Formats: sequence, C-alpha cells, structure tokens
Amino acid sequence: MDGIIFGSCTVAGVIVTTLCTRRAMHHPRVFTWLIAVAFGVCTLGVFFAIPAVARAAEEATGLDNAGKLVAHVCAILWCASLQITMVDLAYRPEYLRTAMYQRICAAAVELAVMVPLFLATNGDAVEFTTAYADHPSVAAYLLIYLSYVLVTCGELAFMCGRTALRSRTTRPWTGAGFALCALAAVLGVGYTMSKGSYIVLHALGSPWSLDTEEALSPALSGLAVLFLFAGLTLPMLGGLFQRMRRRQETT
Repeated sequence: MDGIIFGSCTVAGVIVTTLCTRRAMHHPRVFTWLIAVAFGVCTLGVFFAIPAVARAAEEATGLDNAGKLVAHVCAILWCASLQITMVDLAYRPEYLRTAMYQRICAAAVELAVMVPLFLATNGDAVEFTTAYADHPSVAAYLLIYLSYVLVTCGELAFMCGRTALRSRTTRPWTGAGFALCALAAVLGVGYTMSKGSYIVLHALGSPWSLDTEEALSPALSGLAVLFLFAGLTLPMLGGLFQRMRRRQETT
C-alpha cells in the first residue's frame, strides 16, 4: 500500500513541481520560488519513501535505512520551505526577515539533532518505524522528528486558513487553494498524532494496534501531500482561466 500511495504522490509531485518552476521563472518572487523548491523537495522525499526505492538506495549507498533518512530530511526541508512561503505571504515586510531566520534556525537545529541520532542508532537490526518503538533511540528519533512536523503543520494550518479567509471574496481560486492547504496541514497533524500516540502509548505499555497505525499513517501523509499539491496549484489554474477569459473577451 505504501508503494501505491507514495508512487502516486511522486507522479503528482513531478507534474506540480514542473508547473511551479515554470510559474516562478515567469513571475520571480520569494514565495513562487519557495513553492517550487518545497514541491521539488517533497517529491524527492515521497519518492524515497517508496519501499522499492528505499531498498535500492540502501544497496547503492551501503547505508542501512538510507531512504528513510532522505525522506525525513526532505520532510523537514519541505515544512521549512512552506513555512517561509506562508511567512512571505502572510506577514508584514518589516517582520519578514526575522520570521524567515527563525524558521531556518529551527529547521537547522532539528536536523542537527536528528541526523547524528540517526547515524548513532542506525544498523541492519533496526528500522526507523513504529514497528521498532521498543528501541529507545528509534523512539526518541521518531518523536523528535514528529514533534517538529506537528508544530510546523499546526502553524501552516493557521496561516493557510487565515489566508483562505482573507482571499475567499476577492480571489476565490486562491481562497479555495489555501483552504485545501489548511486541510493538508490538518492531515499532517493527524499523521504525527497517529505515529506519536502509538510510540507514547507503547512506552506506557498500552499501545493501540500496530497494523492500524501502519495503515492509517501512510494514508494520512499521502492525502496531506495530495491536498497540498492541489491547494497550491489552484491559484495557478485560476490565473490561467482568467487570462484565457480575458483573451476570449478581447477577441
């Protein structure tokens, strides 16, 4: 199931990244380039989350769980890119630089903690999944990763929701797009709660079904990615339809 979900996300990501890069080249702004970067990083991450690709990455690099590390690093960079994108759209110019530095530092600290812990824990006897929640270092690594994603998705849900409300009357396509982005962020929160609650309850000695968690978490993360792709693509489609309508009216 993971292969189908993340494979579909990869195909969608390649298409949307191409469209966003084209838009950024024609309309160079901080947020247009950051959206393209976010989609490119996200597409790379979900590509390495495909089980067959993850196994191939391990064989090619000789590093156990290499695909998982790439996927997690991409998730951190993806969240940071989206945060800075929304900061550029939602905050006043005088606050923009400070807010950008705050998000960049938070992502850098997260990676500075995660990567050494991953390398110290990594081996052929462990996998960085909830199936190995009884391994203290794996559980700590996953909780650190999930905590960052939870905080960033919560902030993205707030900022995207606020932008959607502000745009719903003046720019309906943009409003609808950011409403989908807010929904994607809520699904991201659900993903972190699903994995995180299993790990915490496992540590307390009363975890819920691992089979349920392993089915629920990929579905939530896959839907979050697809809703985000759709949400950030809608404003571009709206602009395209408006230009086509104006051309028809002039002719």
